[in-house]
Amino acid sequence: MQRLISTTVITLFLLPNIQAADTIDIGSRRELFIDDYMIDSMKNVELKFHEPVRREIAIQWDKPWEGSGCGYTTVFQDGDKYRMYYKSWQHSGQSKNCPFHRLVIGYAESDDGIKWRRPSLGLFDFNGSKENNITLNEIDGSECHDFSPFIDKNPQATADAKYKAIGLAYKHKIRGVWAFKSPDGVNWTLMKDKPVYSKGAFDTQNIAYWSEKDGKYVLYYRVFVKGVRHIERAFSDDFINWRRDGLIDFGDGGPTMEEQFYVNQIKPYYRAPHILIGFPARYVDRGMTASTYKLPEPELRKQRVAANRRYGTAVTDTVLITSRDGKNFKRCNDVFMRPGLRTKYNWSYGDNYVAWHVVETDSTEDDSPRELSLYSAEAYFTGSFGRLRRFTMRIDGFASAHAKHDQGELITKPFTFDGERLSLNFATSAAGYVKIELQSPDGKPIPGFRLDDADILYGDTLDRTVSWKGKNDVGSLKGKPIRMRFVMSEADVYSWKFEE
Repeated sequence: MQRLISTTVITLFLLPNIQAADTIDIGSRRELFIDDYMIDSMKNVELKFHEPVRREIAIQWDKPWEGSGCGYTTVFQDGDKYRMYYKSWQHSGQSKNCPFHRLVIGYAESDDGIKWRRPSLGLFDFNGSKENNITLNEIDGSECHDFSPFIDKNPQATADAKYKAIGLAYKHKIRGVWAFKSPDGVNWTLMKDKPVYSKGAFDTQNIAYWSEKDGKYVLYYRVFVKGVRHIERAFSDDFINWRRDGLIDFGDGGPTMEEQFYVNQIKPYYRAPHILIGFPARYVDRGMTASTYKLPEPELRKQRVAANRRYGTAVTDTVLITSRDGKNFKRCNDVFMRPGLRTKYNWSYGDNYVAWHVVETDSTEDDSPRELSLYSAEAYFTGSFGRLRRFTMRIDGFASAHAKHDQGELITKPFTFDGERLSLNFATSAAGYVKIELQSPDGKPIPGFRLDDADILYGDTLDRTVSWKGKNDVGSLKGKPIRMRFVMSEADVYSWKFEE
């Protein structure tokens, strides 16, 4: 057990003097190890990204107004209710026995985010009946290609526009996104009788929301750059007049002709809204290869190839992107959601599109704590129906600072905080541990918070208060520049927060 209390100083961590200008003020916000923003150095520690866990079918799109083209889903929690919106559609030409029907927008709701119902809204006629869950039919004769509602957190939002949405539609061959408002999330009206923004391709799920950080509405939408699907951003003060901000920047990890991004699904993470998380679907057309008809549903795939080759040769999965400023994004160096080991209902172009965005739900397993639920489309292009599957993740569990058996160390950049205690979201093995030392910016241990004083943390919890010889009050360091030194083995640290 000697390794548990090792205080050996490694020359890797000899640090220069830090000026105040290099100190990050985190206040009382939660920090996630989803990027290296707060990390100065690591040894035997890596940033590990985690894949969602496959769960049950949340909804099967098999109503007459639904079909194999359903998707572009939005999910959010609204008080004690969860709301879901999706394009409701049956493709034409991809399956011999599945006739085309027009595209409408469907609505579903849930009390827990797990079991979903499609209420009969009685708003629009479909094949002679209003017994359906269609919440939006058309825009002055044009189908709404995608529709992404949100609760408007703008303090100036009026009651009749508590909910807003962006959606692509065509009118008189004008291509652009339209703005919608609603007092109840069900009955929608146009905010303007023409598109509010037209500087893009938009042929995907386009999303917009009120950004508290920017004090503006933000729109992320599809463009093409030399034939490659890419993502741009625009701003608006009133949701009507938009200003183009240009391409978002992925550095060297952006879309290419071989790996294009089909949707973006960008949104501030609700527990750490200064961090934006997106789930772009990655579109890969492998062409006709020896593996093409070894994938699920080879006969249906042949029908799709006959209609349009890429309908049978392209495949899609999902990656994860993050940003601190909404303009510069980092792409996770691993796949976020694989198509998976299936015999059918996957490995098609249009599968594995993650809904916009994550929500928090109860766990269905014993007395496990609440978790994140995500929803992903499958059975795209499959016959006359589609499906939406629920996936789960640990809260804050997109990524972690991960140490294997050999003891590892991670040291943060200098920062100031506001709070009285330090809370950790972490997990260890039975033999694993985490210990934390607080240091001055030049790397010197702070008396009372040295590694020798640190109480060993082990277990698996979303919220554990860190202590040193039984004491957890860090208020004396509030507002002062410090670093944190994590010493860990067989452990994952997902997030941390200084709080009252």
